[in-house]
Amino acid sequence: MVNKRQLRIVLKFGSNLITTNNTVLNYKVIDNLVSQIAKIFEEHEIILVTSGAVAAGLQYISSENTTKILKKNSVVQKQILASVGQPILMKAYEESFDKYSISVSQALLARGDFENRNGYLNIRNTLLELLQIGILPIINENDVVAIEELNRYGDNDRLSAMVANAVDADILILLGTIDGLYTKDPNINNDAKKIEIVEKIDPKIISYAKGPIDKVGTGGMTSKIQAANIATKSGISMYIASGLQNQVIQRIINDETIGTKFLPEESNLETRKRWLVTGYASSKGEIILDKGAVKAVNNNASVLPAGVTSVIRKFDRGDIIAIKDEKSTTIGLGISNYSSDEISKIKGVKSSEINELVENNYGDEVVHRNNFIFI
Repeated sequence: MVNKRQLRIVLKFGSNLITTNNTVLNYKVIDNLVSQIAKIFEEHEIILVTSGAVAAGLQYISSENTTKILKKNSVVQKQILASVGQPILMKAYEESFDKYSISVSQALLARGDFENRNGYLNIRNTLLELLQIGILPIINENDVVAIEELNRYGDNDRLSAMVANAVDADILILLGTIDGLYTKDPNINNDAKKIEIVEKIDPKIISYAKGPIDKVGTGGMTSKIQAANIATKSGISMYIASGLQNQVIQRIINDETIGTKFLPEESNLETRKRWLVTGYASSKGEIILDKGAVKAVNNNASVLPAGVTSVIRKFDRGDIIAIKDEKSTTIGLGISNYSSDEISKIKGVKSSEINELVENNYGDEVVHRNNFIFI
């Protein structure tokens, strides 16, 4: 499938939005949100980060009359509920998206996965390839391994911001039941005022976030501000809005005044360029390309092993390296799919021969075009 999409959008659906009283999934709301995604799916790239697995697990276990085996309010109990509920939650999404012939995939991630160099690269490459072939990724916290969300650490808010950063998203949209950031909790303060635009996250903005406003989601407004901090520093616009508003997703894309919009500090491209340049300063690995490979890269192709003639200095898979021409002029920086030792073994050969030369095949590309910038 040829990628012709205009925007790359990460959506996050909160537990309070897609459940009823934190006990059962609200299939009507899920169907409505999926129908909104379906309307824009052919035009834009979409990644969905969703909560709701614990509620789905409770829904199932309650129906099976097995709640007596669970220890009330324990972390293990919540992990069991998440484990049981995850396939139920995915089934709900799969059946809903199937009505519009949209294929979906599932990824369970933990925030620690992004802190590991290889983990970050694997996440980024997998998600971008899924988007490339037209499959919509659905992501949730891996609660059986990572308990931060279960311990009121973020309700997938920060996870969604990390995903948005990893895939160079244009927009991050956090949908819940509250329609934006207020100066006070609007549920208990009649004089609360909604903030429509946040140009900079300063102490005053942070002071408006006082924690959860309901008993369903675990993140509350504090984690949403933290997510906005990650997103805006990554050059990504972020919105907080109510998923119960009519056609909210399309209205945000149309830049309608709705919810609260957090403005990016700088462009996504400049942010990524600075990140790659900073990373290169600490790794200093280099590869030399022949003339044909340089021409291909200039035409937006990936760096393939066949075009690599030399490998300079030691580096690991996931390190940022310089890509140079035969005159040792740097043409760009990129994240390497292979270590220097592995590239030394596969340089100059066809991608089809990689399996025969290295233990692990991480793809046809030495540096994927999605992980490369010109300098």
